[in-house]
Amino acid sequence: MIDERNDDALPEGAETVLTAQEKSAEQAPLAAGPIAAGPIAAGPIGVGPIAATPIEDDEEKPSTDFAQALAAFEREQGPAHATDPVVGQKVRGRIVSLGEEQSFIDFGGRCEGVLESRALRDEDGGWKFAAGDMLDLYVIHVQDQITLALSLKAEPSAAKAQIREAFRDGVPVIGKIVAMNAGGLEVDLSGLRGFCPFSQVESNYCADPSIYVGKTLSFLVTEMNEDRGNVVVSRRNLLRREEEAAARELIARLRPGMDLDGTVARLETFGAFVNLGGVDGLVHVSEIRHERTEHPSEALKSGDKVRVRVLRIDEGKDGKPRIALSMKASAPDPWDEVEERFWPGRRVRGLVVRLTEFGAFVNIAPGIDGLVHVSEAALHPVAHVKEVFAPQQEVEAVVRSVEKDRKRISLSVREALATEGEAAGEPAKAERTPKVGDVVEGYVAGIKPYGLFIDLPEFGHRARGLAPREETGERPGSDLTRRFAIGNKLMVEVSEVGADGRIKVSLTRAADRESQESFKQFVQESQPTGRAPSTNMAEAFKRAMEGKK
Repeated sequence: MIDERNDDALPEGAETVLTAQEKSAEQAPLAAGPIAAGPIAAGPIGVGPIAATPIEDDEEKPSTDFAQALAAFEREQGPAHATDPVVGQKVRGRIVSLGEEQSFIDFGGRCEGVLESRALRDEDGGWKFAAGDMLDLYVIHVQDQITLALSLKAEPSAAKAQIREAFRDGVPVIGKIVAMNAGGLEVDLSGLRGFCPFSQVESNYCADPSIYVGKTLSFLVTEMNEDRGNVVVSRRNLLRREEEAAARELIARLRPGMDLDGTVARLETFGAFVNLGGVDGLVHVSEIRHERTEHPSEALKSGDKVRVRVLRIDEGKDGKPRIALSMKASAPDPWDEVEERFWPGRRVRGLVVRLTEFGAFVNIAPGIDGLVHVSEAALHPVAHVKEVFAPQQEVEAVVRSVEKDRKRISLSVREALATEGEAAGEPAKAERTPKVGDVVEGYVAGIKPYGLFIDLPEFGHRARGLAPREETGERPGSDLTRRFAIGNKLMVEVSEVGADGRIKVSLTRAADRESQESFKQFVQESQPTGRAPSTNMAEAFKRAMEGKK
């Protein structure tokens, strides 16, 4: 039954009680637990005793649930670095700094670990690692400071057990090489006798194993005979494992376009393999240098230190990565400044490096070859450049044009020879402007299905005319090469001179004119006698008549 009494009917002080309850409801934390349930006292709505603990106590005491949650979190996480690692524990850390004697490693412990720097150097004393590199290490001491090592050194009292664990887990062990016998090296593993076969001393063939006697090195245990107490160890397996780990790390960070330093590992006919530090990449013979290279041995030898650029990384058929490298990509491109070094009209000297059907390539600077077209190889036309050039011959030429974007330079030996003769004081043949009707001497410079190109020295050393097929005197469809050859000397008549300077010539007109000239000369020679020209028949008749007398 609803109480329909209004607020005016509330007893004195009831408003104060309601306000306190409302405030306590707003201030009480939500996590304080479920609202206490209980009977509501009779009287006006909202008036009655507050069930559960007084509000003032809830505000002063921390929540029981929160305290329990905090305790559980601390039990799971534990205070940061509350405990130290134990001896023999494997940890992974980052090199913070490298020192002459000691290096510091951050492995997530209460403090940085200490590692002997000699463990990070190669046999020549150089650094195998750099600050920031990640390493897998083992804890060997935890007293005053945490000492780390790349491998475990067995304690004499527990050597057998520790070697057994190292064999089982593939953990490296430290041993001192004390002697050499017929089959390998004897290794002292804290009292246990170890043996390292010669084939397991280095990652490849070991030429002189005796140099390791007296040295302390790391090994992997490959066999263990507990009855006899003999242990077979391998340094080769450990080195190979380290190389593979370094290779994986290197490949993971390689990107096309990166420039790296490497060492030439071996040479093949198709290129050079370069070791980048645990992994080899191939520099194809065409990528060794900007100059043309027939064999890598022309520019490299094993052991050379080189700078290379990563071109691409592909996956080989065996699943292993194949790295394509370039030496010339990391070197300055000589074509970048070609226009500042060579320009049209400049005289250059170079060596003939290659002969082709269409011309000869001449090396005029490291990485820069120019082309002498067959038509520019000599003052007179030649059928093939081998008629005037030989490989490694030194020639002088004039630069005709430079195309930087296409990496092309056009050269002319013909022009160099022409200007050379003038410079030597030789009388230069006067050049004249061609006119229609001129009959001049020319040389076949090119043979095409549609006609012949004829060089015309009479009009300059670069003058050339076209004799169309119909002006050659040959039948339509015939093979012009059967009658004409490059370099043939011919008489031609200029039949047309275009506005652009192009010249057309005719062999048939020149031949007709020559016939006409010969006929005129014949007529002139026979006219002074007043008699008809003598013929063979007339001479024979004359002799016959004289014989009758």
